[in-house]
Amino acid sequence: MKLIFAILLFSILGVTMTGCHRDVVVVPMLVDVNSALKLSGDNRGELQKVLDYYREEKPDSMKLKAAEYLISNMVAHYAVAGETMDRLKRDIDTTLRDQPCALKLMFYLVAARIVKERGDYTVEYDLHKITSDYLIRNIERSFKIWEEIKNHYDLSCEDFFEYVLPYRINDEPLTEWKDTAYYYLYDFYKGENMGFSLSSYASYVSAKVNTYYGFGTFKSQLSDSLFKKYRMDCIDNAYSTRITNQVFGIPTAVDFVPHYPTRENRHYWTILRDHRFVNSKYYYSNTPYTAKVYRKTSFINPIPKDKNNFIPHFIRDPYKMDVTEEYENVTNLEYKFKMCRPDTKYGYLCVFNNLAWNEVAWSEMRRGKVVFEKIGRDIVYMPCYYHGNSQVFADYPLWVRSNGEVESLVPDKERLQKLRLNRKFTYNSSGDYCGSAIIGVQIRATNDLSKEPYDSIAVIRHYNYMAYDTLHVNTTKKYKYWMLTKERYSYPEFASVKFVQKGGDVLNAESTFTIDAAGKMDKDGLLSKNIFDDDLLDYGTLPKIAGVEFEEPVSVDVVKYITRNDKNGVYPGNTYELLYFDQGEWVSLGRKVATADYIEYDDVPSGALYWLRNRTEGKEERPFTVMNGRVRFW
Repeated sequence: MKLIFAILLFSILGVTMTGCHRDVVVVPMLVDVNSALKLSGDNRGELQKVLDYYREEKPDSMKLKAAEYLISNMVAHYAVAGETMDRLKRDIDTTLRDQPCALKLMFYLVAARIVKERGDYTVEYDLHKITSDYLIRNIERSFKIWEEIKNHYDLSCEDFFEYVLPYRINDEPLTEWKDTAYYYLYDFYKGENMGFSLSSYASYVSAKVNTYYGFGTFKSQLSDSLFKKYRMDCIDNAYSTRITNQVFGIPTAVDFVPHYPTRENRHYWTILRDHRFVNSKYYYSNTPYTAKVYRKTSFINPIPKDKNNFIPHFIRDPYKMDVTEEYENVTNLEYKFKMCRPDTKYGYLCVFNNLAWNEVAWSEMRRGKVVFEKIGRDIVYMPCYYHGNSQVFADYPLWVRSNGEVESLVPDKERLQKLRLNRKFTYNSSGDYCGSAIIGVQIRATNDLSKEPYDSIAVIRHYNYMAYDTLHVNTTKKYKYWMLTKERYSYPEFASVKFVQKGGDVLNAESTFTIDAAGKMDKDGLLSKNIFDDDLLDYGTLPKIAGVEFEEPVSVDVVKYITRNDKNGVYPGNTYELLYFDQGEWVSLGRKVATADYIEYDDVPSGALYWLRNRTEGKEERPFTVMNGRVRFW
């Protein structure tokens, strides 16, 4: 990482440009051109050719500034390389040889993600590999795009430099992708008469391009097994949107949450740089509140430089800019570590995600004190620093309240409590939708399926929030067929249904079946098996009828049922462990085997941050607090 750290040797420089519709434009450049040239080694001559081309051969002050911007900001850019990458690239080039280069670029990005996840790659820095011809053609084509889109809107110099000029999306192999293959889909010269706003213009282009170039369709044509196994996600969608928009000169930013603080995983999306909408929340109003939001940038941003202690991988990426303030009500968090080594230069701020504390921000440390600026509110954070390669946590988690006040979650060992817990993960509101959908489902039974109506036994009138519920049967009659029937227009989804006799014995059916609205029966099909098996992670949507057949007529005392769910409850037979955070580490209160749909712990310190772990199976778990007797997951 010496090359990346080298950029921090230089001060931030502003490049003033003229000739735009604005008088002065400041383009961010953390490294000056001469310093970038020094870092380029044997490739310096190629970069110098570009500068000389716009200074002497075809003098153009704006294009010269563009060349300086690209060269100055490429010092940490690289392409993923290696045998596996070469193999995937050959598959793309062969299969999509007649398709636009912009489409192939999307799959180069996918290939790069695949090989990075496998760890089977090397890197080739742009400073050492890029050619003068490539850079000049990119600059010329980018300025041509800028000229073409003036029929639609006035693209500012800043947005042109940051969102249209860049030649690279992420870490894909270098390719000339700003071709004109998409352009026959749209007549630019009619744009001025169509009254398009920026957003409607982007929607029009997107609809046209996606009609002809659906990425899912082309992915299925690739032959390599690594492509076959790959599942495209929000990152791919964001990059593909940016590629399409950039080809047409539409300034588009890729924003992302690296780690959600109250749910699992991360998220990427795109927004248009439409200055009429100052608050980006306009574009992404459904996102849960978060700790930090960043924007992928074409220019380099400051990152830590520390020779003695580890710097987290996410923090080392210089091509990201903090835009949290565009999305959240933010505050600053000051914290002082009680003890740390004198060579500790940086502190980091973590949120809990995917079973670990993950860094989302950094701050210079002065005498143990750090200030984390512009962070989201009503979130539990964990400050930390690194001693060598070891992560050292603060004594206690910090709850930044919605009003900006900070509360340390300190366990009170003098005030003990008894906890009864029935979940290990945040309750999903979709559970209410799934629960309400089963209301009105009837339990019916018969000894002859050919004779209707079937006997009505009971009606489901409530649900138990993704846990098993019990419906008592008010009959002593014996039946061969026991069924669920849908009586209203809804989509009831069941993860498991069991028929139980007195004493708790679960009856084993000879077969399962469904009957649809047209009267067609499917015996032992996947749908009925999903409804009546014990696997809570599969489920079945109830058609008209779903039922079980017993070898002989049987009586039933209780029907136990559970709606479609995440299997994050507490289940008998599973082993659980409750922990709380105290003085920089998780402290265990012991492991227990559940005997009911809840687990109980006595003598639990109050006021702490807790974590209930299922040691038998599952991977979704969130920390929680208990306030006024109520559990709140974070």
